[in-house]
Amino acid sequence: MNHAVMHNLPNFHRNTLSALTSALIYGTLLVMPTLSAQAVTATAVTAKTNTTTAKTTVESGKISTTKAAAQTTSKSTKATTTAKKTTNAAKSVKADTKASGSKPTSQKTAKVVSQTAPIAPEVANSLVEPAPVVTSNSQDQVIDGVIAIVNDTPILRSQLDRAVAQASAQLQAQNKPVPPAQQLYPQVLDQLITKQIQLDLIKRQGLQAEENAVNAALTNLAQQNGVASLAEFQQKLDAQRVGSYQALRQKVSEDLAIQTLQQQQLASRIKISDQDVNNFLKSPESNALEKSQYRTLHIRVPFEADAAGKTSDKQKKQALTVATQIAKNLQAENANIEQIMTDAQTNYNAQIQGGDMGYHVAAELPTELSKNITALEVGQVTNPIATAEGYNVIKLVDKRGGQKKIIDQWHTRHILISPSTALPADMAKQQIDTIYDKLRQGEDFATLASTYSKDPGSASNGGDLGWVSEGDMVPSFEAMMKKTSVNDYSVPFQSQFGWHILKVDEKRQKDVSDVYRKNMAREILYQRMAPQALDDWMQELRAQAYVKIMQ
Repeated sequence: MNHAVMHNLPNFHRNTLSALTSALIYGTLLVMPTLSAQAVTATAVTAKTNTTTAKTTVESGKISTTKAAAQTTSKSTKATTTAKKTTNAAKSVKADTKASGSKPTSQKTAKVVSQTAPIAPEVANSLVEPAPVVTSNSQDQVIDGVIAIVNDTPILRSQLDRAVAQASAQLQAQNKPVPPAQQLYPQVLDQLITKQIQLDLIKRQGLQAEENAVNAALTNLAQQNGVASLAEFQQKLDAQRVGSYQALRQKVSEDLAIQTLQQQQLASRIKISDQDVNNFLKSPESNALEKSQYRTLHIRVPFEADAAGKTSDKQKKQALTVATQIAKNLQAENANIEQIMTDAQTNYNAQIQGGDMGYHVAAELPTELSKNITALEVGQVTNPIATAEGYNVIKLVDKRGGQKKIIDQWHTRHILISPSTALPADMAKQQIDTIYDKLRQGEDFATLASTYSKDPGSASNGGDLGWVSEGDMVPSFEAMMKKTSVNDYSVPFQSQFGWHILKVDEKRQKDVSDVYRKNMAREILYQRMAPQALDDWMQELRAQAYVKIMQ
């Protein structure tokens, strides 16, 4: 990779297999707070996985649903969050990559991302698998039984009971009917089996979640639990049950690895050609691209009802006070919605709900909310909006479609001096300062770049990076570029690639509506293809696995 490759690529994330559809999200908002895309992902499974395949050995196609099993379920730890695993496949269309001296690529790379499931503040304990249950009587001891074997890995009855309890709790929280045990147990077991098959493949391929991603997910989760640091979070969990934090960390790592695995598989399976995009743009369906889409942060402060299900005027006043403070906090430029919700929850009993709602056209939004959202300018926040469920506060983060896309671009050159084994950091700084002195003495920028720059992609062209748009470069480079006048050069500055001096030759505004429409069309096509591609892969994976379900 060229040292001057400085990407800061924006991603479009949309759920394509999620059971939490737009109607559900905006119909009931979110039952519980959600994590960001980098946070704990729901275990990626498909609801359509075939449970009987050529290489699957089934001793019994039915899971025992005896009274004892039902009692076990009812006695399971009360889950306040979801363990119902749904397959979420969303695509991430990467922006044009700006390498040193190279032009943006015309093809966009599509990825599928398993999005997060709603997670309650008490999530930590319910996500941690319990130790095997041991029951005893006067005759002997019976160790927690094996309910299924996946390749060489057993799935225990206690794991299944706990997953069923979590799934039941999530359905109840969403006011959805809970299927009878004879339906729910096989469905949840199938999800556990599918997860284990993927984990086996991950192990064979040597995939691992990045440590930074795991830490970010746990930090996000800690904040939702009102804990400031991972160290404090670990102490809190382990105080409740020794080893809980490590078990949670392992689960987070597994879920992120599954997400990576799915991204790789779908990237290799889904191919969208330029002709596919052009055909879509010629079809009537492309008219949807002309409609404005709104990305919002949405927080609801629900009313707290008494035992009779009624809400007092005092409680409504308290909810309004909390919502007003939330609206004030959301006005910050880089408002952290998770932290705002955590702070608001401190002195409020009812569970505050919300999250990043992604992009929606106005027609998909509830009427009482859409009229407020469409009236906002990007960055603005509504006053608290009263509905039957509580007070809603909404911030418009972005608006796209339905208009021309005009962007700023800078024709930029740079000189890069990168530290290396042969050039220590202090010597690199000394060299960039010497070059800066030469510029101040009137020497030609392009000549100096060709002579001294360590960026192989641009040095031979006098340091020319071509036209650069917002988001193409790392933040330190972009910030310096924006404040450098046309025909002027910057002072030396540092990025992760080394020391730079940049020069802005020209600045312009460019209409990229056509490129934008093509990117949106590619995104829509990807969303259509991802569910089937993921389902096909899951079935192939299942067919190649050894699965034995015990009586």
